[in-house]
Amino acid sequence: MNKNSLYLTLKTAALAAVLAEYISTNTLDGITTVGALAFCCLFLTDFLINRLCKTKKAGLICAPLGILGCFMGGAVYFPLLLMQLFELADIIGLGEYYYSVSAVGALFTALAIQPDSFALTTAAILTAAGAFARMAVERVEYFRELSEKQRGTIAAQNERIAKLRSWSETLRESVALEERSRFSARIHDKLGHGISGSIILLEGAKLNLGKDPEQTEKSLDTVIENLRVSVDSIRAALREERPKRGTASAAELREMLERFSVNYDIKTAFSLDGDADRIPAAMWNCLKENLTEALTNTIKHSNANEFTLKIRVFDKLIRAEFADNGCCADGFTSGMGLDGIEDRTAACGGKCLFQCGMTGFKIINIFGVNNDKGFDS
Repeated sequence: MNKNSLYLTLKTAALAAVLAEYISTNTLDGITTVGALAFCCLFLTDFLINRLCKTKKAGLICAPLGILGCFMGGAVYFPLLLMQLFELADIIGLGEYYYSVSAVGALFTALAIQPDSFALTTAAILTAAGAFARMAVERVEYFRELSEKQRGTIAAQNERIAKLRSWSETLRESVALEERSRFSARIHDKLGHGISGSIILLEGAKLNLGKDPEQTEKSLDTVIENLRVSVDSIRAALREERPKRGTASAAELREMLERFSVNYDIKTAFSLDGDADRIPAAMWNCLKENLTEALTNTIKHSNANEFTLKIRVFDKLIRAEFADNGCCADGFTSGMGLDGIEDRTAACGGKCLFQCGMTGFKIINIFGVNNDKGFDS
C-alpha cells in the first residue's frame, strides 16, 4: 500500500461514516445520495490519475474540490473534511512539519465547524488510524527506496567487477605476450649471430673440403665450439627464465585461494615460512589436492567466512595447516574426502591430524624432512 491507496481508504471510510450518520437519523435523501456518489467519483478520479500519471498534481485539483464540497455539506462531513485536509498537506509536501501543521489545521477546522460528538469521535478514530498507517507506509517506502539504491549499487559493483576481471585477463595476456617477446629477443641476440656464423663456416668448409683439408678441419672445430657455446647459452637462458619450483607451486596455491575467495565470498589467507625449494614436487601435488578437498569441505559442511593455509618449512619437518573458522563444536565424521587427504599424506611419508572445536576445523599435514633427499618417505 502507498499513500495514494491509504488516503483513498481513509476518505472512503469517512464517507461511509457520514452516510451511516444520515441513515441513523433518517435524514438520507436524494441530494445526499447524489453528493456521496459525486464524492466517490472524485476520489476514484484522484486515485486513478495519481496511479496512472505517477504524480501528485492531480490532488491539487481534486482535494480542494472535495474540501469545498465538505464545507457545503455542513458539520456532518467533518471526518471527510479532515481526511482531505490531511491529504492536501501531504500533497503540498510539508515534510517533518506534516503532523504539527495537520494537528493545528484539524483544531481550527473543528472550532470553525463545531461537529457533533459522533462526527468528532469518528474523525478522531480515523485520524489515529491514518497517522499510524501513514507512518507504516513511510517506513515501507523508505525501505523500498533503500532497497532500490542497494540494487543499483550492487549492479554497479558487479559491472565494475566484470570490468576488472576483463582487465585482469587482458593484462595477463599482455604480460604473457611481452614475456614471450622478451624471451624471443634474448634467444635471438644470444644465438642468432653464433649459429649464423657457424652456417657460414660450414659452407666455407664444404667448399674447401677437397682443396684445403687443414683449413676445413679448423673451420669444423670452430663450428663445433660455436655450437657448444650456443647450446650452453640456451641452457643458461632457460635456467634463468624458469621460475623456481617452490615459487611456482606457492603461487599456484595462492591463486587457488584467491579464486575461491572471489567465487564464494569467503576471505582467504596464505602464508609460507621457510625455504619453499626444500619441498619436493610430490609433496606440492599432495598439498594442492588436499587444499582442493579442504576448500570443498568448507563449502559443503561449514558456515565459515574465513579460510587460511599456513605452510612452515623447518629443519627436520614440514607442517601445512588448512583451517576455517566454521562452527565445529559437535564434532565431525570422517568421510571419503578426509580419508583421501589421509591417504595422500601417507603416500608422501607424512601424517594427517584433524582438529575440531569452537574456533573451527583444522587439517594438519606433517612431513619429515631428509636434508639430503628433501623428505623422508
